[in-house]
Amino acid sequence: MYLKKKSTILNIATAKQSNFNRYFLSDFVEIQRKSFYTLLEKGIIEEFSKRNPITNTKKTIEVFFYPDYYQLTPPQYTPNQAIIKSKSYTSKLYIPVQLTDRTSKIIKLKWVYIGDIPLMTKRGHFILNGCARVIVNQMIRSPGIYYQKKIYENFSDKWSEKPENTFTRYYADLICNRGTWLRIEMDKYNRIWAQMKRVPKIPIMWFLIAAGLTDKIILKSIMDSKILLYNFQEDPLNPQKKSLPYVTTPPAAWIKLYNIIFSKKLKKAQNKQKVKKKSKKTYIKKKTYKNLNYSELINLKKTIELKAEQGRKWIFNKFMNPRTYDLGKIGRLNFNNKLKLAVSLNITILTPQDFLAATNNLILVSKGLRELDDIDHLKNRRVRTSGELIQMQIGIGLVRLEKTIREKMSLVLITNQLKKKDFLKKTKNKKEKRSKGQTGHLRWALPCELTISNIMNTKPFNGALREFFGTSPLSQFMDQINPLAELTHKRRLSSMGPGGVTRDSATLAIRGIHPSHYGRICPVETPEGKNTGLVNSLTAYARVNSQGYIETPFYRVYKGQVQKKKGFYFFSAKQEEKIKLGAADLYTSDIGFLPKASIPVRIVEDFTKIARNEIQYVGVAPIQMISIATSLIPFFEHDDANRALMGSNMQRQAVPILKPQRPIVGTGLEARAVSDSGHVITAKYSGIVMYTSSKKILIYSSVRIKYRRHQERSLSYE
Repeated sequence: MYLKKKSTILNIATAKQSNFNRYFLSDFVEIQRKSFYTLLEKGIIEEFSKRNPITNTKKTIEVFFYPDYYQLTPPQYTPNQAIIKSKSYTSKLYIPVQLTDRTSKIIKLKWVYIGDIPLMTKRGHFILNGCARVIVNQMIRSPGIYYQKKIYENFSDKWSEKPENTFTRYYADLICNRGTWLRIEMDKYNRIWAQMKRVPKIPIMWFLIAAGLTDKIILKSIMDSKILLYNFQEDPLNPQKKSLPYVTTPPAAWIKLYNIIFSKKLKKAQNKQKVKKKSKKTYIKKKTYKNLNYSELINLKKTIELKAEQGRKWIFNKFMNPRTYDLGKIGRLNFNNKLKLAVSLNITILTPQDFLAATNNLILVSKGLRELDDIDHLKNRRVRTSGELIQMQIGIGLVRLEKTIREKMSLVLITNQLKKKDFLKKTKNKKEKRSKGQTGHLRWALPCELTISNIMNTKPFNGALREFFGTSPLSQFMDQINPLAELTHKRRLSSMGPGGVTRDSATLAIRGIHPSHYGRICPVETPEGKNTGLVNSLTAYARVNSQGYIETPFYRVYKGQVQKKKGFYFFSAKQEEKIKLGAADLYTSDIGFLPKASIPVRIVEDFTKIARNEIQYVGVAPIQMISIATSLIPFFEHDDANRALMGSNMQRQAVPILKPQRPIVGTGLEARAVSDSGHVITAKYSGIVMYTSSKKILIYSSVRIKYRRHQERSLSYE
């Protein structure tokens, strides 16, 4: 009797344990709320700090922001009032600004109204002009350096089926958050070029010299450095046959820059000129250097140096200026890891060492000593959440604000100078009239006073945010057909948008399912048609970390025992490559031990069978690999993938009925989905539930605190 009772208790315990997983699920709208909280906590401060200080051309006037002390006013309307009155749910942003005039030695400090920031509701959306809007999460290539290959095929004639010969060449893409993308590529003649958009390609040797490196450092640092000199031959494969011209003629500045570094003719000419000056037999030299005298030589040298300086400045503004180029901390981290550098994480621009290491690594990749990168792997793709997208737009607004401040500063100085000249003229005329006996009245022209309120303007900041929320493809009207539609919309991942791919250019590789998507991106829920594979959904357990990479949880396995009590271990796609993973639906004994037989596991992309003691982690739940909408399909594992895709999409289109009912067959996630969507009322405090209805929840709390009236009031869904 006792044993029977014990077995029934254990069965109930295991049943409870299987249902217990769903309580570990984080809030489904947390991704939106967390990203907006990060924007308020760090993002606004970061963007204003980048623009500090703003000075005029002569650096006599300086404007300095103190973003750490910024303040947001309480919104004018509540979310419900904003919807009813067709207004925006926004808050005013105030920042202390200091104006320093170095000529008059005056310092002014004032709180300044910068603009309106739309606030996120607790349901994870924004309200603008009475309409609910959602900012969709964007999935893009992570900033860094990626090595890939290009296959060249030579056909004997136009109609031949098979190529006569094929050969592979490699290239590196240097990707940034803001600025120009750079490609270092090796062509079919083994020449290495630096290539950008709308600019002729540049030989890598010239590019490295222009970046600030010397020829000795370049040739010593790079393995097999003679490859760099192939660009200067007519035909690297056959040097005697001079039939192959340059692929693209480089700009004149680069040719002259190369001449000043490598050509010895100029130095020889200078030396001969000096010898000619010293010797008395000048009549022979005059004929030889008839067209090249000393002054012309100096002028030539100066023009070459000027062109070289212009080239260097151009390179600096493209890749080494923090105001025009930004890798971000993640990009810098990726560069350091890939190229084995030790550059500080605060340096978010490209350095000459980056270019040098990237070129060296490309030569090593071409020789098969380094591996290529899989661009579709989730370790090379990151998510831009709503907070980050708004932060980028705030940055654009502040760039415009900086421009207007500079213009106004220079305008005030010019007007002051003109008034001063006018005043001096008038005083001179008055003196002349007095000498002639005429009287004239002189008006005192006060100079324009430079104040903080004069130079600050709210239009650039508000205009940038209005543009983003109104016209960006990532800012969409919220899908409000039913609670599931809202929830799915807020957990959506889009590969399109600014900086992403387009429907027409996206290949099958981008749209397809990758092994690294397991537990992170749902393989089932995606639209049909042109957007297939480009618009995806996050899985039920997935979360986005601070760096923008998607993580998924696992239970740890120690000597064959699944340690559920230790909680979740979250891994990104890069961390997951180093571990041996078991499936979530593996049978475990009452005390959590795996079976003694060999167990199927996944190691990176390979599937194999190993002993239970070798397994390191197992999945958390069978629904870990699918999204919320897909996990609401009963007996999903017996369904066809195409049918499941249509089912998960059609559930979002179901119109809610007047009297909601429980599903006949449920999966256990329905209550959680509707509560996280915000369509049911939830109690703010814990305690003993005294009464519940669709409009009111009464909670009795035994904690020794003063009685709170708001515990009994009706809680609105907002």
